[in-house]
Amino acid sequence: MPLRRNRWQYEQLTDFDRGRIIGLREAGWSNRRIGRTLGRSDMVVARCWQQWITEGRVYRRGGSRRPRNTNDREDRAIRRVATSAPTTSLASIQRHLPPSRHPVPSRETIRRRLTEVGLRSRRPLRRLPLTPHHRQCRLDFADLGQLGA
Repeated sequence: MPLRRNRWQYEQLTDFDRGRIIGLREAGWSNRRIGRTLGRSDMVVARCWQQWITEGRVYRRGGSRRPRNTNDREDRAIRRVATSAPTTSLASIQRHLPPSRHPVPSRETIRRRLTEVGLRSRRPLRRLPLTPHHRQCRLDFADLGQLGA
């Protein structure tokens, strides 16, 4: 069971702590001394050092992901169309994209790219919102209609 706990501690190391461990080991410090100084187990220090020796790195590798459907050029084009006309629909953004070797990105992909850069969808107004004065005038008109009937 201690191995699991140590592995969890190893995963919790920040990049700064990993760099400190490597620097102190290269300065000649022992695993136990580094562990006591940093408040870590000496096995955590040993694992970090071992990774440095065998792989030449101390950071975690990124996981494999699904490849992106759009490239940087298309992402810029999506942003350009969306910022030039904020009320443009996703379908019209789709039509305005430059031709490329990829299939046309879906509306969901376009929405995702806009969300990544902090742009939210905006829908055009169907009608102007009523002011409190307009509401009151409508209510007055409706009341007059009921009185006459």
